[in-house]
Amino acid sequence: MAELSPARKRIAMLIVVVGSALIVERVVALMGSDAEVVEPAAPSSTRPGANLRSKAANPAPEAAAVRVQLSRLDARQRSLADDSGAESAPPSSLFDAVSWQPPAAKVVDEPPPDPVAPPFPYAYLGGLSEDGIRTTFFTHGDRVLPVKAGDTVDAVYRVEQMNEKNMTLTYLPLSQSLTVTFRSGG
Repeated sequence: MAELSPARKRIAMLIVVVGSALIVERVVALMGSDAEVVEPAAPSSTRPGANLRSKAANPAPEAAAVRVQLSRLDARQRSLADDSGAESAPPSSLFDAVSWQPPAAKVVDEPPPDPVAPPFPYAYLGGLSEDGIRTTFFTHGDRVLPVKAGDTVDAVYRVEQMNEKNMTLTYLPLSQSLTVTFRSGG
């Protein structure tokens, strides 16, 4: 192994000393107190007493700005919690999961509407009265139905009464009464 020249030995020692000094400085800085923060000096004024007035009007402007910003942030978080209806919602994090789906609609338990009898599905064709008994004719598709009072039509409608202008039916599945008015009186 070759012997180092004295100049190279000095350079190596200098590197070791400087490196050690940097390491020690960094360790001391990490172990030191964070309370010792030096604030920037306020600019000096050429007028006497001007600095006193500005300090009295605005004490510690940096601290006041931080307080104002924090109070605005707190107010914003409270208003968001009030809008969402959450009593004590945890603060959201930057990496929390976010759903882009709209919130589910609130289900209101309303009773379903009462069923209603459908309209009478037969078309009025005409009517005839013989011996005081009224017979009315209806069509449904290709069928022609003669109907008298007391008849049951397709096991769904029962004719209660009938005259020349209208008839009263009972829709049997729901026991609901409905009235059918004829277009013409004949």
